[in-house]
Amino acid sequence: MNTPTIPVSQQKRLRAHFGFAGLPFRKNVAASVMFDSSSQRDLRHGLVLWLELDGLALVSGPPGVGKSICLRRFVDELPDNRYAVHRVSQIPTTPNGFLRALSRRLGLRPRLHAADMFDALLAALRSHRDDHGTHPVFVLDDAEGMRVATLDLVRRLTAADLDGQHHVSILLSGTDELVATLKDPRLEPLCGRFAYSHTLRSFGLDDARNYVRFHVEGAGVARELFHDKAVTAIFHASGGLPRRINQLALQALVDAVVRGLDVVDESLMKRVLHAHPLYRG
Repeated sequence: MNTPTIPVSQQKRLRAHFGFAGLPFRKNVAASVMFDSSSQRDLRHGLVLWLELDGLALVSGPPGVGKSICLRRFVDELPDNRYAVHRVSQIPTTPNGFLRALSRRLGLRPRLHAADMFDALLAALRSHRDDHGTHPVFVLDDAEGMRVATLDLVRRLTAADLDGQHHVSILLSGTDELVATLKDPRLEPLCGRFAYSHTLRSFGLDDARNYVRFHVEGAGVARELFHDKAVTAIFHASGGLPRRINQLALQALVDAVVRGLDVVDESLMKRVLHAHPLYRG
């Protein structure tokens, strides 16, 4: 479930009604100003240490838990003079498509056969530090659609050297669907090569409270806009997933404007949840 996009005219009404300087709970927010939960901090710190090891890393978590924005912040904080980061989302599911996608990222000319693409890609990765002075990092986001044969190519790209050096670091990120695919017996050699793995957790209640306060204050409102019991109701209905918290908080703000209310209390939040087709019951 994505955070709903609110028309500009309604945004203006919301801002005027509550005194917002900007719309809170937005879908598109700069990674540098994202809310920092304890699990997100642990993930970013772990990934920084993983880069000292190189090789493979795995990040998992349910949809809407904040994997992509957390990875964006991690990537944005890496020094450009040390790392060449290539983020790949909507990953092609076939081995040929996957190799083409990675080759395009490195500026390689297309090859007809998969074996030729693999060899050219491997050669480019081996010489990357000498040619460019940086270490290549591939971040494969939303990787739950990758097939077994495609995932095995990831292993081969990091296991082809006998000199003990890692010429590329590859981070796989996806939902439990990716984890289930990785449990395929044919991928046991790949799973044995992950140097670091982390499951991004949903918010706890305290994180949810701080998250709501963070967005309200970030929109320029210092007063308590969501009563504590309303936030508790949002937390339980959302399962602590940031994307769902955004969705329900925005819905509550819209309903408050419609009803001429200045705050979101428990009573209003219960009405919102009772009427919402995706959360009712």
